[in-house]
Amino acid sequence: MRLPSRVALLEWRWTGLALVVMLALLGLAVRVGGDWDWLVAMGDHVRATGSVPDFVPFAAADTSGWHNLPVLSEVLASLLHAVGPRVPVIAHLAAVAVSLVLLAATARSRGASDVAAAGALVVVVVADLASLVLLRAQTYSLVPFALLLALVVRQHRSPDRGIWWAVPLVAVWGNLHGGALLGTCVLGAYLVAGRLRVRPVETVLVGTASLLALCANPQLWRTPSYYLAVFDNAAAERSEGLWARPTLADPLDVVMLAGIAVLLVAFLRRRRPLWEYVAVAGLCASTASASRHGVWLAFLLMVVATAQPAPGTAPAPARAAGVAGVVAGLALVVAVPITVARGDDVLGARPGTVAAVARVADSTPGGVVLAPAPLSESLAVGGVRLWAGNPLDAFSQADQTSLLDFYYGRAGAQAAVEASDVVVVMEGSAQESVVADDTAFTARDCGAPWLCYVRG
Repeated sequence: MRLPSRVALLEWRWTGLALVVMLALLGLAVRVGGDWDWLVAMGDHVRATGSVPDFVPFAAADTSGWHNLPVLSEVLASLLHAVGPRVPVIAHLAAVAVSLVLLAATARSRGASDVAAAGALVVVVVADLASLVLLRAQTYSLVPFALLLALVVRQHRSPDRGIWWAVPLVAVWGNLHGGALLGTCVLGAYLVAGRLRVRPVETVLVGTASLLALCANPQLWRTPSYYLAVFDNAAAERSEGLWARPTLADPLDVVMLAGIAVLLVAFLRRRRPLWEYVAVAGLCASTASASRHGVWLAFLLMVVATAQPAPGTAPAPARAAGVAGVVAGLALVVAVPITVARGDDVLGARPGTVAAVARVADSTPGGVVLAPAPLSESLAVGGVRLWAGNPLDAFSQADQTSLLDFYYGRAGAQAAVEASDVVVVMEGSAQESVVADDTAFTARDCGAPWLCYVRG
C-alpha cells in the first residue's frame, strides 16, 4: 500500500487533528477498569491447563455449571498481559484509535465533511469518556462495532454479496464480548428494515447465518443461556455498577446525554433511511437501561448524523485505508508515550498493594479474600483466592447480591464477610463500615490507603 498523497492527507486535516488531540487526552487518563483482569486470570488458567473451565477457578464461592463463553478474549487478555502489564492499556488505545478512524472514514464515505467528521469525533470521545478511558472487557467490541457499521453503510449504498462478511465478523466478535448481541441487533435492523424488500432470499439467509454465528463458541447451543444470565445478574436488576442507568446526578452521565442529544438533533434534522431510525431507537432504549451502552449509540450517531442527503463518490478503498492508517498511527505516536510515562498509574491496582494482600492471605488459614474491584481482579491475577468477583453472572443470585452489598457498604454484605478470611477495604470507605465493628476480625495495614481485616 502506497503512502497517501499530501492532498489526501489535507482532506483529513481536521479529523486527524481531532483524533490526535482526543487520543492524547485519553492517554493522560486511560487505566485498567473493573472487569478486565478477570479475563487475564481466566486466560492464565486456560493457557496453563489447556482446558476451558465451566467454573471460576480463582473463586471460593460456587460457580459450577457457569457457561464460559468469551474464552478467546480470556486467552488474548492473558497473552497481552504476559508481554507486559501495561501492554493491554496500549492495545486499548490502539482499539480506540482504529474504531474512531473507521467511524470517521464511514462518515466521510456518506458525504460528511472533514469539519463535520472532526466535530462528531470530538463529541463522541467527550460524551463517552467514561467508557473510552477504561480498559474493560467492552474494549473487545470497539473495532467490531465500527467494522459492522462500515459494512452496513456500504451495503445500504450498494447491496451485494459483501453482506456475507457480517457472518464471520459476528462469529469472531461473539467469542470476544457480549456486545456482539447488540451488534447483531443493529445488523438485524438493517436487514429487516433496509434490505429485506430489495434482496429477500439473501437477507433471510444472512440473518439466519448471523444468528447461528453468534452461537459459534465453546457454549454452542447454550449461548442463549449465557446471555440470559448476563442480563439477569443482580447488578442489572438493581441498576448498579456497570449496569447503572444514566442519571443526572452523575456528571459523566450528564456529559454523555448532552453529547448524544447534540448528535440526535443533527440526525433528526434530515430524513433518514428506515433502518437507521430503528437502530437508533433500539440503542436509545438500550442506553436508557444501562449507561455503558451509550458508547454504541454515539458510534452509530457519528456515522448516521453527519451523512449528507446526496453524498459524493466515496474515496477509493486503498486511498481511504492509507489515510486512515497514517492518521491512526500519528495519534498513537502521540498518545502511547504519554500513557507509558504514567507508569503504574494505568494499572487497576498497584503491584505493591497486590503483593501485600497476597502475603496476608498466604499467612491466614483458609486465605479466602473479599475485596472491591478492580483490586479484587488484580488479586486474582496475582494468584489470590477470592470469595467472589467478576464475572458476576457466574455466581448464584444470593452471592451476587451479597457481593454488591459489600461494594456499597450495605448490611446485606454480612454473608460475604462471614464466608471470607481476609476482607480488604480502603480506609474510611463504605466497605470498611461493614467489617470494622466485627470482633472476629483484626485490622492490619496493607499499604495506605488499604486495610486488611484478618479473621482470628
